[in-house]
Amino acid sequence: MNKRIFVNALTVSRIPLAVLFCHAVLSAASPFFPCIFLFAGIAASDYFDGKLARKYGIQSAAGAVLDVAADFFFILSACLSLHSRGLLPGWMLAVILLKFLEFWGTSAVLKKGIGNAPVFLFDPLGRIAAVLFYLLPVLILALSHFLPAGIRQAASAVLCAGMAACAILSSVWRISLLVKSRRPDP
Repeated sequence: MNKRIFVNALTVSRIPLAVLFCHAVLSAASPFFPCIFLFAGIAASDYFDGKLARKYGIQSAAGAVLDVAADFFFILSACLSLHSRGLLPGWMLAVILLKFLEFWGTSAVLKKGIGNAPVFLFDPLGRIAAVLFYLLPVLILALSHFLPAGIRQAASAVLCAGMAACAILSSVWRISLLVKSRRPDP
């Protein structure tokens, strides 16, 4: 099998795994353990597709877009499932969606001024926010599984507020870079 096809298939495998993750969230009485196993597969796919693409020298713009799209699909669909069970506040969905839109938009604009730039431009806080968004479904399920309702709600609120703060700081930094890049030099 062609290496590029294999790596892209590995990336795309996150989509059906995400659908199974959402099904477990929505249908299992206690979805924590089934979702942990599915998340392990999703995370392994994300880890190995990038490793293999670099190892074989087959990185591409299409692969980068596919990777980010698969990540976004998992994060948003899993968080929507958690929200529908009352485990994740709706405003957190808005934060996630707005951060991804900002990331795609600022990457597109910022890379125009850079010759031979990658498809997406990452910042340190944005990377942290992305990892936290990726872990959010499992963290929320762990809180739901291991903590009593009153404590779980407070812990979930603190977790989401911290993630939102990280995402907002990343966005402010990226947008300030965008504004600086648009200003003419004096």
